[in-house]
Amino acid sequence: MVKSRAWSPYLSGLVIGLLAVPALVITDTLMEPAGGFLTVAGHFLALFGADPHQPNSIGAHFDGPRNWWQVALLIGIVLGALLSSTLSDSRREGAAPVWSGLLGSPSPWTRAGIAFLGGFLMLFGAALADGDLVGHGLSGLAQLSLGSLDFLAALAVGGLAGGLLLRRP
Repeated sequence: MVKSRAWSPYLSGLVIGLLAVPALVITDTLMEPAGGFLTVAGHFLALFGADPHQPNSIGAHFDGPRNWWQVALLIGIVLGALLSSTLSDSRREGAAPVWSGLLGSPSPWTRAGIAFLGGFLMLFGAALADGDLVGHGLSGLAQLSLGSLDFLAALAVGGLAGGLLLRRP
């Protein structure tokens, strides 16, 4: 019998949930990594002459510690996932084999294209919803926000519908 090397979801959830307290105290914001993408995008667009201080979505995410906290959170998510997979010895090369069957192609470029499109759609949806899964799921629910509850319900329904479409014969 193989012993699971997965981290405890209860302990991991507790640690992540406790991060909301110092985030709120230090930066006056909660965890919302989609804002980190907007901060990076604003600085990238400023290289090409765009004025990031216009009263728009990018302008609101350009300066200040609360915006750079979101960028640090994004980097921490990636590094934390790498550390977790390395310590639990669960890293695998390439995409999961199930994707070859679902996409009809074993090409890593096909999988990368689908992943990029999905990531873009998630970021676009996060901008429309004024937050992302982490922001609404952790921070919004911690504040008992009805908008966050609506967001998560819609996310669950959309995820179930997408899963059924991918799994259809």
